[in-house]
Amino acid sequence: MKTVKFNSRSMLVDALRGFTIILMVFFHFSFDLNNFGFIKIDIMHAPFWFALPRIIVFLFLFAVGMGLRLAHADHIHWKAFWIRFFKIAAFAILISIVTYFLFPENWIYFGTLHAIALISLLSLPFLKRPNLSLIVALLLFIPSIFWNKNIPWFNLPHESWDYIEPFPWLGASLLGIFAVHKGLHRYSLKENRLVKSLNYLGKHSLFIYLTHQPILFGSVYLTRLIIK
Repeated sequence: MKTVKFNSRSMLVDALRGFTIILMVFFHFSFDLNNFGFIKIDIMHAPFWFALPRIIVFLFLFAVGMGLRLAHADHIHWKAFWIRFFKIAAFAILISIVTYFLFPENWIYFGTLHAIALISLLSLPFLKRPNLSLIVALLLFIPSIFWNKNIPWFNLPHESWDYIEPFPWLGASLLGIFAVHKGLHRYSLKENRLVKSLNYLGKHSLFIYLTHQPILFGSVYLTRLIIK
């Protein structure tokens, strides 16, 4: 596997994104089926369902850190960074607006894309500081895991369907930066059908993220109306 240069793709990072996309679609489809009464699962408290969305968020943001470090290895390419940042931020705002009108009691004011945009910005000072990245990541995750102590972030009174605080999740991106410095991106993947499929999903992860839930939610909702 070739060392990734600016404006190139990383097979490993794209495969990781693709795998995470599959987990996300599975989780959201299960959530929708549960929400409309087709299955009965304890999304909030059962250990598996409690852990799964947190694993998904971690993997997404770990890939963000890896991708940032690989794309800006020599120096920060500000034009490319801001184009990506504002594209993600614009879609995040669009999600907030759409969910505000469709689901006013659960609208998304700071979800996954909001977090990715902000965490991408906060990660920039760490791109060439792997040891500091590791230390800060541990300082964020250890209190969160063992004592449920996080740096405060704004929280609106209603229950959002997607709420991702930047802290401790900035730590996942910083671990991704640290991993690239330690050479994880050089890990070779065989280009078999599975890897190619994961890479395809990873390369189109933003499009899939934006479209999968309207399709799943709408399909399950229509099915419930038909068989009710």
